[in-house]
Amino acid sequence: MKTLPHLRVSADGRFFEDENGRPFFLLADTAWMLFNKLREEEIERLFANRAEKGFNALLAVVFRDLFEPNSPNAYGIRPFASEADMAAVKLNPEWLRFVRRVVELAGKHGLHMGLLPTWGDKWNEHSNSAGPVIMDREKARAYSRHLSDALGDCPNIFWVLGGDSPIQSRSYAATVQAFAEGIREGAGGSRLVTFHPNDNSTSEIFHGADWLDFNAIQSGHARPNIADYACIEHLHRLRPPKPCLNMEANFEACPMFLTIMEPERPAEEPLYSAYDVRKCLYRSVLAGGAGFVYGCEPIRQLYRKGDRIHVYGHYTMPEWKEVLDAPGSFQMRILPDLLLERSYFTREPAQELLLPLTRALGSAMDYNRMENRDPAAHIRVARCREGTYLLAYTPVKQPVSLDTSGLKGEQYVVSVVNPENGERLSHYRRTNTGVFTLVPGRDLDTLFILESPDGSTA
Repeated sequence: MKTLPHLRVSADGRFFEDENGRPFFLLADTAWMLFNKLREEEIERLFANRAEKGFNALLAVVFRDLFEPNSPNAYGIRPFASEADMAAVKLNPEWLRFVRRVVELAGKHGLHMGLLPTWGDKWNEHSNSAGPVIMDREKARAYSRHLSDALGDCPNIFWVLGGDSPIQSRSYAATVQAFAEGIREGAGGSRLVTFHPNDNSTSEIFHGADWLDFNAIQSGHARPNIADYACIEHLHRLRPPKPCLNMEANFEACPMFLTIMEPERPAEEPLYSAYDVRKCLYRSVLAGGAGFVYGCEPIRQLYRKGDRIHVYGHYTMPEWKEVLDAPGSFQMRILPDLLLERSYFTREPAQELLLPLTRALGSAMDYNRMENRDPAAHIRVARCREGTYLLAYTPVKQPVSLDTSGLKGEQYVVSVVNPENGERLSHYRRTNTGVFTLVPGRDLDTLFILESPDGSTA
C-alpha cells in the first residue's frame, strides 16, 4: 500500500494538514455502497478515475442495507454470517477482510477513506434504509472498537459517524457518543472523527465533544441555492475552533427532492448540474470550509442496470460507470488547486469587504443597492489575513465591488477565472485605490482573485 501521511487538524483549528504540516484540502467523493456493490476491479476503476481528477478521499459505509437487512456484496459475502450474528452485531470476518483490502487499494491510489461504521438505520428508527435497529450504546461501542482495532494500522482512514439520521433523543446522542468512544479506545483511535448529519442540518449538537475533530453540514438535495454558506459561516465562528465543510451538498445528476412531494410529477425530472455543485463548493469554502464532499447520484448509490433505485425510483438513472466523467467531477479540483498555490493557513472569510453599490437617482434616492441576500445570486468573499490576496465568487453576472484597502502594495494583480474549466479569462494590474468594481462577462459564475504582485504563492 502506498504510504499516506496521517491527517490532523492544523494548530489554529481551522484547516486540515498532514503529519508533516503540509496543507490538506479535503476533496472527497461519495460512494456510500462501495463495499456492497462493486468488485475489486470496478473499485480500482473508480479509485483511479477519482485520483486522476484530484480527489483525495472517498466516503463509504462499512455496511449499509438499502432495501433488505444483511445484504450480500458483489461476491456473495454478507456483513453478518447469520441472523444471530447480526442481532449480536458480530461482523463477518470475511466482510471485514474485504473492507481492509479496499482501504489498502485506496491507499495505492493516494486516497483516504472516510468510513462510516454503519448507516443510521442500524441505531435509529428514523432513517432512509432497511434497518433493523440492532445497536444500542453497548453494542455500538464494542462494534466500533472492533473496527478501530481491525483497521488501526491503515493510515488513510478517518471516521464519519451518524449516517443521515436525526438526533431526536438523548439515547440517540448517547449511541453516537458510544461509537466515538469505541473508535477512540481502539488502535485507530488517533484518526480524525466527524459526524454526518441528516438533511439540511449540521453537526453542531456535538461541537463541544472531545471526540469531534471537525464539523460537517448536509445542505442536501431538496432544492438548489440552499444557503450552505450561512451554516458554514456559523460553524466557523464557534469556539473552540474546528474545521468544517459541506459533507453532502447538491449531488450532480440527482433529481431535486422537492419534486418527489408534488402530486403531479413533471414529465422530465429537473436534475442538479455541475453549476449547482460549483455554487455549493465555492461559497461554502470561501465562507470558511476546510474541504468539500462532491456527489453524483448514480455513484452515490453505485447504480447498476437492474438494481432497484434508492429514493428516486421513478427516475431513469444511468449506470454509475456512465457518469464517471460527469462535468462537475472535473471541476472540483480547480478551487483547491488555486488555494494551495497561495498562502493557505491565512485564509479567512471576509464578507465585510463586499461593498454595497449605490447610485444617486434624482435626489438622494438609492439605486441598485446590493444587499447580497438572494441565495441564487449570493456573493462570497475571503481574504488572506496577511494582506496578500482577496477572493470573491459570484454565481451570476452582477456588479462585484470590493474593499481592497487591506491588500499590500500600491498595485494588485487581478485574475478573472472561469470555474467551469479554470481558464484565466483576464489578467492585469490595477492601482490600489481602495475599491475594486467589475461586472464579469460570464452569464454564470466567476471567481475573482486579487493579489499583491509578489504574493501569489505561499
